[in-house]
Amino acid sequence: MKYLLTIIICLFTACAFAQQKQNQFVFIIRSKADIKASPEVIKTNIQHWTAWMTDLGKNGKISGGYRFPSEGTTLTSTDKPIKTTAYITNGELVSSFLIINAADLTEAKQIAAKCPVFELGGNVEIRSIQNTAN
Repeated sequence: MKYLLTIIICLFTACAFAQQKQNQFVFIIRSKADIKASPEVIKTNIQHWTAWMTDLGKNGKISGGYRFPSEGTTLTSTDKPIKTTAYITNGELVSSFLIINAADLTEAKQIAAKCPVFELGGNVEIRSIQNTAN
């Protein structure tokens, strides 16, 4: 009976842990290619980014991410010239991406809604990540 109780507790704990499993989402963050804002507005935006990213880290919501410089090279096909600029469409370029831990898409949307990119006219695309290695 003692062993049966131990097994039941272990199974219950494993099931509870599995239900709390976090999914991963990528946030593709796009910024305006030519931001027209005062140095004060930019400084405030950077402070908001720092606070937001710190909060994500403290709460275990960020798994990784990268910020890109605005310079880049764009290849559109093998028979067209290479552009020596980052890919810009509709006046926007991908400025960074983050890997976010969230229970589901609803939580991912709530996290994205607080992103400081919106202050300067940017946007966040959310996509779920599927692990293709397993």
